[in-house]
Amino acid sequence: MKIRSRGIFWVLSFVLLFAFAMPAYGAEGIPRISVKQLNEILSNSELVVLDVRTERDWGNSDKKVVGAVRVNPDDINSWTGNYTKDQKIVLYCA
Repeated sequence: MKIRSRGIFWVLSFVLLFAFAMPAYGAEGIPRISVKQLNEILSNSELVVLDVRTERDWGNSDKKVVGAVRVNPDDINSWTGNYTKDQKIVLYCA
């Protein structure tokens, strides 16, 4: 279980680190999607949208994705085990 969590930790870390720094593809070929693309797939019941903004940023924002799960980006180990590698997961922080 620790190896799987550690792997998920690194994947999510790369996503978060490069989400805004990379063009169409981020680190290790992790794709980015536009708001329009996200809106097109939000009805997919297998999609998991994770809001990884800080608590302060999340609380001060009037813009939230309907159905997104708010997770603490500072405590990745508390939530990474809730998802499988087969799930399509979208992380957002803006």
